[in-house]
Amino acid sequence: MTVYLYLVLAIIILFLIIITVRTIRFKNVDIHVSEQDSNVKYDRMACANKLAKSVQIKTISNSDYSITDWEQFKRYHSLIEEMFPLVHKNIDRKIINEYSLLYHWNGKNKNNKKPIIITAHMDVVPIEEGTEKDWKQEPFSGVIVDDIIWGRGTIDTKVHMIAVLEAAELLLKEGFVPDRDVYFGFGHDEEVGGKQGAVKIVEYLKGQGIEFDYVLDEGGCVTEGAIKEIAKPIALIGIGEKGYCNIKIEIEGNGGHASMPPKHTSLGLIGQVINNLETKQCKLKLTKPVEEFLLKIGPEMKLLNRIILSNLWLFKPLFVRVFSKMQSGNALLRTTTAVTMAEGSMEPNVLPQKASVTCNFRVLPGETGEDLVNHIEQVNKDIPIKIQPLRMEDPSLISSSKTEGFKKIENITNRVYKDVIVAPYIVLAGTDARKYEPVCNNIYRFSPYKLHNDELGKIHGTNESLSVDNVNRCLEFFYYLLKES
Repeated sequence: MTVYLYLVLAIIILFLIIITVRTIRFKNVDIHVSEQDSNVKYDRMACANKLAKSVQIKTISNSDYSITDWEQFKRYHSLIEEMFPLVHKNIDRKIINEYSLLYHWNGKNKNNKKPIIITAHMDVVPIEEGTEKDWKQEPFSGVIVDDIIWGRGTIDTKVHMIAVLEAAELLLKEGFVPDRDVYFGFGHDEEVGGKQGAVKIVEYLKGQGIEFDYVLDEGGCVTEGAIKEIAKPIALIGIGEKGYCNIKIEIEGNGGHASMPPKHTSLGLIGQVINNLETKQCKLKLTKPVEEFLLKIGPEMKLLNRIILSNLWLFKPLFVRVFSKMQSGNALLRTTTAVTMAEGSMEPNVLPQKASVTCNFRVLPGETGEDLVNHIEQVNKDIPIKIQPLRMEDPSLISSSKTEGFKKIENITNRVYKDVIVAPYIVLAGTDARKYEPVCNNIYRFSPYKLHNDELGKIHGTNESLSVDNVNRCLEFFYYLLKES
């Protein structure tokens, strides 16, 4: 018995030693930040003023293309041409499918390196009806008050487009020619799926036989306050994004007068479906992008979290269970279920012959829309449901965070923001980035502005706005990225 006790004690001591050593060695590798040409010269308000002008044009996209005001997009094209004369004199521009823009900047050593492409979208979401009065400034005013540019599109993503064009304008003024070919791709319908914009751009590029070293689109940004115990800002570079599925679930029943109802009306059964979907959700999984993210931020966390994250080989089940209790953690660890719409009878005293619920699901990498449909059927196997997929997009491919392209983005982010944690992560929302998979394996999603966690709600929300300093950080980021391309 004593021998067994010694053996158990020895195993416990060994485990403690391994855990301690791994915790001590759990550190981020210092990034060497190039200081070459680190003092870009620009007028502090120039790019901000251009962004303000661009916001004033209402490039609102709509899923019903027939009611979109396309004249606004033509006005936007004219404004871009007027604001960036050197770009339009020296860089080839093509209009794709009437409203999207594709720029091609010829490099001097184009045969030595694959080209890169920086993408964004010029369309914006509408202002939610009835919220106009809640804006501190008019939603499309583009006014600058106390160094803040106000208006729809300042964050998502006209700043991305304006800043990269301004960076190119400055470099052209200096007589700069990129080492490799550089493309800019600006879609016109990202907010409603990108099928007429980014998809058509990619079809053209693929038809030309062009393949890219890497793509940089919108996605993450530099965030503050997202994780309370981490004081440093975190730069989130998306290396993939979750899938997007809208699914309608319908039940047919007997109609009639509500005075003699059955045990369960079709709407009552829909209530059971909702309960099943919310209580029997998809399985929790720690995917590679999320694990990479955790291993980057972990060294900056408190001791207990460092112990757990540096020893996921032992604590993974415990971590997953605890992390999933947080709203953000749950979204990173599983295919999420959001019940958003329901329909039943048109009158309170009429039994609904049909009832339905529509849900939005964000699908975890490694799973598919087909897996999701099977899950819905399984958790409702005793209820006669009819499943109608309305929109089915599987998760994107996952790009490597070990490439030269990712390292370049990481290095320049560290140069612009100094003391920042750069971490790969999975984008929870959808972007145009995945549309570029036919022409590129390395697709990254990052907008180089800094937002506090409390400001993230301004994206697609009321009082969307961006500081002049943020605009200039974007300008600096793209200036260095283009100059060192």
